[in-house]
Amino acid sequence: MGNKNSGPRPKPTALRVLRGNPSREPLNPCEPTPPAGSVVVPKTLSDAGQAVWADLAPICLAMGTLTVADVKAFARLCEMEARWDRMMAEDAGLTAVLALARELRPYVAQFGLEPSSRARIQVAPKQPQTKWADAI
Repeated sequence: MGNKNSGPRPKPTALRVLRGNPSREPLNPCEPTPPAGSVVVPKTLSDAGQAVWADLAPICLAMGTLTVADVKAFARLCEMEARWDRMMAEDAGLTAVLALARELRPYVAQFGLEPSSRARIQVAPKQPQTKWADAI
C-alpha cells in the first residue's frame, strides 16, 4: 500500500547510469541538472545568517550538497539557524524552540548536516579532471 511518494527517494539518473540499472526502470532523460557556477552568498542574508553561511557552506560544498540551484534553500537554512542561535542565547520559551526545530529539520536533512540524513543522500561522484576534458 502506498503511492508514488512512498519509499526511498529515487536515485539521480547520473548515479543510476554510473552504477548500472539492474531493475531496468526507465531512466529520466529530462532530469534537470543545476547549472555550473560558483555559489555566492545572497546579499539579503542578515549578518547572523552570513556567519552561519560561512560556517556551513564550505562543509556542504565539499560534500556536494550545495549547488547554484540550492542557494535560496540554503539561505533559509542559514537564517533559521541564526534564529535558533538567537533563541538559545535569549533563553526563549520551549514552545517556540520546538516549533523552530520542526521547521529547521528538513533543511538540515536536505543538505546532509546530520548523520542519518547523510546515509540517505546520494551525490554523483566527482569525475576526475583529465588533460583531455577541454579537447571536446
